[in-house]
Amino acid sequence: MPNINSDRLWKHLRQLAGIGKNQDGSITRFPFTPQDRQAELLILSFMEEAGLDAGRDAAGNLIGRWIPEGLPAISTTEASPDALSSPVIAGSHYDTVLEGGAFDGCLGLLGAIEAVQTLRENGFTPSCPIYVIGFKDEEGNRFGYGMVGSRSICGRIEPEGLSSRDRDGISLKDAMTAYGLDPSRLADCRIFPVRAMLELHIEQGSVLENTGCTIGIVEGIAGLERHTIRIEGNSAHAGATPMEGRQDPVTAMSRWILEVTRLAKEREHCVATVGSIQVSPGACNIICSSAEFSLDLRSLRDQDRKEIMEEMAAFEEQLIRQERVRITRWMDQEIPSAPCDDRLKSCMEEICQRNSFSFRRLMSGAGHDSMNFSGICPIGMTFVPSVGGFSHRKEEFTSVKDCAAGVQVLMEMILAAQNLPSPMATSHSQVLTSGFREIK
Repeated sequence: MPNINSDRLWKHLRQLAGIGKNQDGSITRFPFTPQDRQAELLILSFMEEAGLDAGRDAAGNLIGRWIPEGLPAISTTEASPDALSSPVIAGSHYDTVLEGGAFDGCLGLLGAIEAVQTLRENGFTPSCPIYVIGFKDEEGNRFGYGMVGSRSICGRIEPEGLSSRDRDGISLKDAMTAYGLDPSRLADCRIFPVRAMLELHIEQGSVLENTGCTIGIVEGIAGLERHTIRIEGNSAHAGATPMEGRQDPVTAMSRWILEVTRLAKEREHCVATVGSIQVSPGACNIICSSAEFSLDLRSLRDQDRKEIMEEMAAFEEQLIRQERVRITRWMDQEIPSAPCDDRLKSCMEEICQRNSFSFRRLMSGAGHDSMNFSGICPIGMTFVPSVGGFSHRKEEFTSVKDCAAGVQVLMEMILAAQNLPSPMATSHSQVLTSGFREIK
């Protein structure tokens, strides 16, 4: 098995990191901006250098195609009569958050290009199409509506999302139009059927680093729900009101937060976060009249989230009686979990063992483009360590060695994933083995 060219990969990472770079070393590269255009041209040049047929779709996704002779490209809402035409997709996004880093998303995209280039240079050709995709606007930092590119490719774009506006009042639809795209043609972006979706990403946490592992095999992308909770009591003087006579929403809120934290800790691959709190009136010598706070609840099992919120509803009734407060709660957002494919996870373990890469399985608590492919095709995600757990900031860093290891795993997964049963097949018992043909 060939080894990827780590020097070339690192050079490409540094070149892309120079686009949108701020004076403090952070990177801001929002979609549909001059910096985005500059990044597009660079990435397309990398794709062409790798021998890919590179272009851009109506959503602005950058797509590099490697299509075996005799097989047609697929980009249609109808299943191809030739199941061999369904592609394996590998890639990630290349936009950043405000003042972000050089590796989030970019490693997965440039790593996929490097994997394909290495295979081509070593005389391999696929038995099904391989698509390398640079997804447009995953972060959603500019318009507040993320994953525009992968939603479009999966046929899951929401029309109301196009009306989202940035801080200057420019809508996503207008920004795309001004950029030279046609938002009315987003349905044309759909790629179907798909054999598998593979994504390499930095962990964005410190589990791998803390456990000394090189590769993270992602069990799945956590489902998410966000709630706003409002607790109302009675405002009163902090010194003149005895403790037993209070109707303090902050006390009730504190108990609520501790309880939801306890419930999340009892479950594997589950996290609960209260990240925003507002109290009124908010003075040091006044008992608050109200407290309003957020809950971000994530779990690999959607059933866990359901059970936790059912238990919290019962706990709220207890708080209402004991603290004499009023509680209202509403859901702001819900996204189902996206489990990764068991066959791809097992294959990843075999690749790690063959290459002597230390590994462990873990959950992705963050969302990724891959989650939009859930229910459409098998998903495989690979993590590599983030030094210090840093992500979405200028200090974000993954070593050359770990980047190379992740891309090596991705390359060998591309080899294996094309042997998944075709999307039109009914049997799911096929074993993953290398399916590329080496040119003698």
